[in-house]
Amino acid sequence: SDRRPRQSPSRIEHPQTMGVAASKKTQSCWPMSPKPVLHYFDINGRGELSKLIAAVGGLELECVEYPFSANGASAADKLKAGPVQSEHTKAATAMGMDGCGLPILVHGDLKIYQSFACQNYLASTGPKYPKVTAQQQAVDDMFQGALEDCMGLGAGVILSGGDPALVPKVMEKVLAHLSKYIPDKGFVHGKDAPTTADLAVLVLTQALIPFGATLGEGAAECYGKFPKAVALGERAAAFPAIATWLTNEHCNLKKPPKAARK
Repeated sequence: SDRRPRQSPSRIEHPQTMGVAASKKTQSCWPMSPKPVLHYFDINGRGELSKLIAAVGGLELECVEYPFSANGASAADKLKAGPVQSEHTKAATAMGMDGCGLPILVHGDLKIYQSFACQNYLASTGPKYPKVTAQQQAVDDMFQGALEDCMGLGAGVILSGGDPALVPKVMEKVLAHLSKYIPDKGFVHGKDAPTTADLAVLVLTQALIPFGATLGEGAAECYGKFPKAVALGERAAAFPAIATWLTNEHCNLKKPPKAARK
């Protein structure tokens, strides 16, 4: 997506747990609810990166979860399988987002879907999210896209019977390239806080669904080839706002669907 470097917004103090809501500029554009609402399944998938970005940005986010249900990984798979009626499809229709997949983000009059759109909006409105240059934003976008590529492949294995042997091959190709941008210490852009690039690596190296679930017993071998990526994921996880988020009941980074939890 074509985005300008993010500007540091004015802050409005919010009394609830994660600190601040939206900027004055944003609030003047929309009749805002106190906080954005993210609608997603009860798994990591394409929703967790948005939650991590909101946590870094000090943006309080309400999470509405739905039982994991899908009729395929790709648009072609879903068309072939036919329409599915579930809690999330009914909710999307009720929101005026009929036919839109999750995640869906609602903030006042704003209603959007697609993971990139949700992630980018939360990053641009998070008052504590690091300011980045156009070049740094391009790198963040690249990591975002790489995560999405791997996510799509993993989802295809879980939902559409794809070949799980492809997952480590693609993961290794992706992590080999991303590792070129990963420093030995600190975060990708040298900021005091992680940006989308760092958080994408956290998801790539620690998420259960789809990565841990599809790599299975081969996960240690795959990740063992990329110590810089694994270490960056650990540094991002240790960042105070992220460490706090990882204990939140709505953090699903390492969790199976609720129906499979003991």
